[in-house]
Amino acid sequence: MTKNNKILIISAFVLFVIGYATNVNAQEHNLYVDVDSSKSCVKFEKSSLITFDGTNKTLVPFFKKLNKIEKTGKGNVNIWHVGGSHVQAGSFSGRVRNNFATKVNGGSASRTILFPYKLIGTNGPSDYTVSGEGTWTNSKCTQGSPEYELGLSGITAVTSSPNAHVTFELKKGGDVNWKTRKIIVLGKAIGDVKPYIVLGNESIKYVRASDEEGYVFHVPDGCDTFSLWFHGLGDGNSFELRGVIALSDRPGVAYWASGVNGAATSSWLRCSLLEEDLKLVSPDMVIFGIGINDAHTPNFKPDKFKERYQLIIDKIKAVNPDCHFLFVTNNDNLRKKAVNPNTAKVEEVFMELAKENNGSVWNLYRVMGGFGGSKKWVANSLMQKDHIHFKREGYQLIGNLLYNAIIEQYLLWCEQ
Repeated sequence: MTKNNKILIISAFVLFVIGYATNVNAQEHNLYVDVDSSKSCVKFEKSSLITFDGTNKTLVPFFKKLNKIEKTGKGNVNIWHVGGSHVQAGSFSGRVRNNFATKVNGGSASRTILFPYKLIGTNGPSDYTVSGEGTWTNSKCTQGSPEYELGLSGITAVTSSPNAHVTFELKKGGDVNWKTRKIIVLGKAIGDVKPYIVLGNESIKYVRASDEEGYVFHVPDGCDTFSLWFHGLGDGNSFELRGVIALSDRPGVAYWASGVNGAATSSWLRCSLLEEDLKLVSPDMVIFGIGINDAHTPNFKPDKFKERYQLIIDKIKAVNPDCHFLFVTNNDNLRKKAVNPNTAKVEEVFMELAKENNGSVWNLYRVMGGFGGSKKWVANSLMQKDHIHFKREGYQLIGNLLYNAIIEQYLLWCEQ
């Protein structure tokens, strides 16, 4: 072998090693998702978390757990996203959930809370389907005096039909494996009613039962489709269903989302079982998206709004004192065909709440361009003509931006 050939081989090997190391490094930090930056109506430079505590007091525990998942593939992080119609529809929260599942979890995740929206005649997320039988009534947290107790979902579906059942089918063939190995049914049996799970021709009994802690079912081989049935319905017996939790046994980020169309701060305060249900979540971060329904009135009172928000925060702190609170400001919107001036007032309250609770703010209002920005988002086909709700592309965009804002802050912490 000539001297020149040796040099070429050594050079090629060095380049290979450098390239491999660079690729590994890129994979380690390739946590961001791509965002379409072609929309001039979007103020991308405003899309960062605003923090008020220089030590990131409540973000640090969250980041440490996230770092353990990223570096070792071990551990769990729980995020709870709560709001109104933006969250119930599932496109916004679903995009953030998918991003964490693909970028951090390696394509496997718990789908977490499910609800049979279709059986009570309302819309729900598109990443799972619901079918079933029976007559179902319901209570929602948006009602002044709900008939039934409410919890994590903000809605309770009730049936006494002997043939009642509901089937959940998690969407297959996507980027994420949502296979569940543990199912928890949140609900209350009135009379001698016992829920059970059906997988194909096999029925599964619960291994633990409690109105407070739910009915727990184990599915060792995992499943992405299952049916919930009930023994003993009828003759005055009924079941109050607050939701179904689908968990995998995999480490990673579990993204929970609870949304009720029209929900305001007063709505979530009507959920008397919220603290009990949240013990099953034990959130490390709560993303607040409540506010647009509070502020969609000429009589909006910022002080009362802040007071109700703090009551919700205190309930969550009772479950996890170290939880981090991330406030997503109201999107710019119209009220009676005029730009809603209350949006800026909500923004101010969120800044105060975040500062007082060591939280952070993601300022969607400013990302949209501030006062009157919704008009440009409608013109760019990102929002519905009601200037309140987004189109699917818009929800996915803000989901990507919110996710990237969290990751940006995390990577800044990693560099310290």
